[in-house]
Amino acid sequence: NPKERSGEFEDLCMGSCLARNRRKQPKAKLSSKLSEELTKIMEGAWSLRVCARGCDQDVSVVSSSSSSSGGGGVGADRPALRRTVILKRGSRRHLAHSLLAAKLLDSTPVPIPRVLCGDAEGDSGIPEWGYLVEEAASGEEMWLVYGELSAEAKESIWKHLGELMATYHAVQMEGFGDVGFDGKGIHSRYPMEPAKDDLEAFCKAQVVSSEEIKMLRAYLRSEKVMQMNRRVTESVPLHEDLEMDNLFVDRKTAKISAIIDWADLHCGPRSEDFARLYCRLHPEPKCWEALLEGYSKLAKPPSHEEIELRVVELLLWLLPGKRENAQKKRADERDAQDYNRCRQLFLSIVRRSQ
Repeated sequence: NPKERSGEFEDLCMGSCLARNRRKQPKAKLSSKLSEELTKIMEGAWSLRVCARGCDQDVSVVSSSSSSSGGGGVGADRPALRRTVILKRGSRRHLAHSLLAAKLLDSTPVPIPRVLCGDAEGDSGIPEWGYLVEEAASGEEMWLVYGELSAEAKESIWKHLGELMATYHAVQMEGFGDVGFDGKGIHSRYPMEPAKDDLEAFCKAQVVSSEEIKMLRAYLRSEKVMQMNRRVTESVPLHEDLEMDNLFVDRKTAKISAIIDWADLHCGPRSEDFARLYCRLHPEPKCWEALLEGYSKLAKPPSHEEIELRVVELLLWLLPGKRENAQKKRADERDAQDYNRCRQLFLSIVRRSQ
């Protein structure tokens, strides 16, 4: 763990992502503007600890340095603030996504961290990066406690997530795909098939046999799939990364207490958000049913066929990386299990389509 420093990032390399992008992430003090913002928010002295560094974003925990509030006060236009906040410095596009998500969902019951200040184009201390300060999420990280939860608690949590998804899926968006700085999707129409580069990369990775590649191509170009994509006219906000490390839970109530990391905000059909969850919950059918039940209380979930199509499109992009991780010399056994499970799911859908 990096040492705590007041207003300065520790020069640590946490993984190859940072090493490859070191030019974008020089050791740098926070800008005076950002330091002043943090002093106002924390009402006095504060300390900073880096907790994650990646290709596009640094995440740090900022804590008050004293047990009592400082005398600086907070402006009348600022919300009530907590003693621990999260600072994100990253690419303007990703921070703009987080700011937009906070704005879109501000009047909904969806529990996302409240943004205290942020400037997607502001001076963060790192050239061409912006910053965002948000409240720390309440509850516990789901992936840390999931194994300790009872079956009933798990089903209750997934059911609640389904309700929350239906709530934010009720917000209407314009366009499809990645969300631009104007808050609209960059595509005017939903793409009829996966990106050519993704398909080529998948074929080169040799995740499946040449015969199975032919089956995949036939499936993606089938009239059935084309019709499903033609029918996509509604566009809603999509989290795009609903993994357990982005979900916080309250064990007492067995509910979701926070959904974090909206940096990959996209807009498109509801089925895209279900795809990643289906990959995760496929071995837990009761939890999957609970998710659909919760969603159905507020909206009609996508058809199973459409969800499976989005699963294939998602794994087309994810499986090459999962295979690479599973084959590393020091690979975690869970990486291999995850790869094999996702690969089998992918093949089962493609084979059934023939």
